[in-house]
Amino acid sequence: MLHRPTFVAWFVSAYLLAYVIFLVAGNDLLLMIAEVMLLFSPLFICWMVYCVIRYGIFNGKELQEEEEYGYSDRPTEKLGTW
Repeated sequence: MLHRPTFVAWFVSAYLLAYVIFLVAGNDLLLMIAEVMLLFSPLFICWMVYCVIRYGIFNGKELQEEEEYGYSDRPTEKLGTW
């Protein structure tokens, strides 16, 4: 469960949402809790990135040998140039 990317993304998002709520609430105790939460937030974000990269499953089309773009929702002919 701790390695499932969906669970990790929801957990970290809820953690950061709680941080913002505690920060905006303005209560002294909640502000101290928010400061402690701020210290641990980089660890949680790194954990989320690691789990998504390591255990995530890509369901899209793989790039061919000479393809530059990996857009799977549009054909390469319609992408155009910059």
